[in-house]
Amino acid sequence: MHKAITALVLAGTLAASASSQNDEELTYGEFKTGYGVTQFGPGLSDRFNSGNFSTSGGGLFSIAAYRKFEGIDNLHFGIRYKAFGAFQSRGDNGEEMFFNFHGASVSAKYYPFSRSASSGLYLQGDFNFSTQFTQKYRVSEALKFDHQFAIGQSLTVGLGYHFPLKDRYAVVASVEYDWASRQGEVQGIGDKRFRNSNLALQLGLLF
Repeated sequence: MHKAITALVLAGTLAASASSQNDEELTYGEFKTGYGVTQFGPGLSDRFNSGNFSTSGGGLFSIAAYRKFEGIDNLHFGIRYKAFGAFQSRGDNGEEMFFNFHGASVSAKYYPFSRSASSGLYLQGDFNFSTQFTQKYRVSEALKFDHQFAIGQSLTVGLGYHFPLKDRYAVVASVEYDWASRQGEVQGIGDKRFRNSNLALQLGLLF
């Protein structure tokens, strides 16, 4: 958790400073928000399927700061914080489920056709070195509440495009696929490995 908070502070600080830099500077910030859908794997799918829950989707946002390096202008490196807040997924017997996660990552972008960060197609890869989920269940009428959490790592691959605006600004559109593996404890079972993936569409601003 402390790693994620540290990464968020660093990304926010770098992104804020990037917005005041001129075109000759090498650092820039990015903020994106969008919608994602979660697919559950081993450790999570049994209860989801047995409860006959509806699609688990929600809002996704991220903030990042990237830096270009002279001599490798097409490849940019940065640090990123991403969080997912689930909408309710309804199951049988009035049960509701919420699957939320957040994580801090090191990130890289590759621009195959442009050296400028303010325009063009890019490929993205993230290694989320600290990522945590919380999965909550509730039956409000019966006052029944249950939740579990786990911590681990994940990998993200993405494809995006920057639509240039005035100066160094740009609108960002991207699609991302995130695959996560986390370790947690389950009452009566002990340590257990949880796996899930998330497919998301995001829009944002480069500054």
